[in-house]
Amino acid sequence: MKELPINADRLSGHLAAFTTVSVWSVTYISTKVLLTDFTPIEVLFIRFFIAIFVLKLISFRSVGFRKSEQLYFALAGFTGPFLYFLVENIALLYTTAVNVGIILTITPMFTAIVTNLFYKDERKLDFWFYLGFFAAVGGIVLLSVKGSANLSFNPLGDFLSVSAGIVWAVYSVFTRKINSFGYSTPAVTRRSFEYGIIYMIPLMFLTDFCIEQENLIKPLNLGNLVFLGFIASAASFTFWNYSVKKIGAVTSIIYIYITPVMSALAADFFLGEKLSLLGWIACLITTLGLFISQGGPKFILKKLTRNSGKGSSGRQNA
Repeated sequence: MKELPINADRLSGHLAAFTTVSVWSVTYISTKVLLTDFTPIEVLFIRFFIAIFVLKLISFRSVGFRKSEQLYFALAGFTGPFLYFLVENIALLYTTAVNVGIILTITPMFTAIVTNLFYKDERKLDFWFYLGFFAAVGGIVLLSVKGSANLSFNPLGDFLSVSAGIVWAVYSVFTRKINSFGYSTPAVTRRSFEYGIIYMIPLMFLTDFCIEQENLIKPLNLGNLVFLGFIASAASFTFWNYSVKKIGAVTSIIYIYITPVMSALAADFFLGEKLSLLGWIACLITTLGLFISQGGPKFILKKLTRNSGKGSSGRQNA
C-alpha cells in the first residue's frame, strides 16, 4: 500500500480528532436522555457491549497480544472505557449536559502536563499554549456563569466533570504507549473495551443493575444506545486512537476546545437549553483559545515577517 505523504498523514490525524470530538459533543445529550430510564452503569454496559460487538465484526481475526503488554491495556480499559465514562455519566445526574461539555474543555491542560512528564518528544508547552488555555478557560467561566438562565453551579456534578477530565488525560498517556506496540487501531480499541467491561461487572452486583426490556426497546432509547455504542464508541474511539498515533496526545486533545460550541448547539436543538448572546460570545472566546494554543498567532507573525523581508529584499534589488 502506498504511504501517505507526511502532510496528508498528519491531516488525516487532525480530521480524525475533529470528527471524534464533534461526535462526542453530542454524547452528553444522548446520555442525559438515557439516564431517565437507565442508571449510569447500565448505560455504560450497554454502550460498550454494542461497541465490542461492532469491533469484533470489523476486526474479527484473533490478535496475539503479548503478556507484557496486558498491563497497559488493563490500565487503558480502566481509565478510559470504564472510569472516565462512569464519572461522566454520574456527573450528568447532577448537572446539565452543557455544563459537562464546557467543564471537560479543561482536559487539554491535564493531558499536556501528564504527557510532558512521560514523553519528551511531545510538543513543549510554550507561551501560546498557556495563553490559549487561559483564554478558553475565560470563555468557559463566562459561559457557565452568564451564558444561560438554565445553567447553574452544581458543586458535585461540576467536580465530577473535572475529575473525568483528569482521568481522560491519564488514559491518553496509556493510549500513546499502546499505539507504539504496532497493532491495528480496531484491535487495540476492542481490547481496552473488553477490559472496561470486566471492571463494570463488580458494580453490577453492588448496584441495582436491571435492564428492563420495555425501556430498552423504546425507539428513542434504542436509537441513543446504538449511537453511543456504534458511532460514539466503536467508531469514534478508533478515530481517536488513530489521531493520537498520527499527531500526538497533546495536539489531539486540543480539539476538545470546540466541545462547548458543539455541545451548546446540540443542547439547544435537542434539550432546549438556550444560550444567551453573551453565552455565544463566550463560546467564540473558547474557540479562539484553540487557535491561540496551537500557535496560530505565532504562525501568522512568522508569515508576515517572512513576506515583509521578501518585499524589502525585492525593493533593494530593484
